[in-house]
Amino acid sequence: MKIWRILRLIGRFLTLLILSNITVIRHVLSIKPKFRPAVLAIDLEAKSDWEIAVLANLICLTPGTLALDVSSDKRTMYIHVLEANDPEEAKRSLEGDLVRLVREAFS
Repeated sequence: MKIWRILRLIGRFLTLLILSNITVIRHVLSIKPKFRPAVLAIDLEAKSDWEIAVLANLICLTPGTLALDVSSDKRTMYIHVLEANDPEEAKRSLEGDLVRLVREAFS
């Protein structure tokens, strides 16, 4: 069963990778790019350092996002996003997609 969870995580990551590449390319090629950067605080609920490391690496590999820091209690990760029209929606999207799938795949 765990292999299917890992495959779901990989599939979702590849989808996010393609979509974020398109977004970054659109901004780079735009005459007047309108970046709306934000720093988001994502709730982790991670059970191990391994989960945090995997999540941070997946975020850093996705264009337009960068994992900045993890709180000392390991409950919050701070992420810089290049495009956040609605920061709360971006936060919910990350928590609902990558954070949940990493937790399911490695717990």
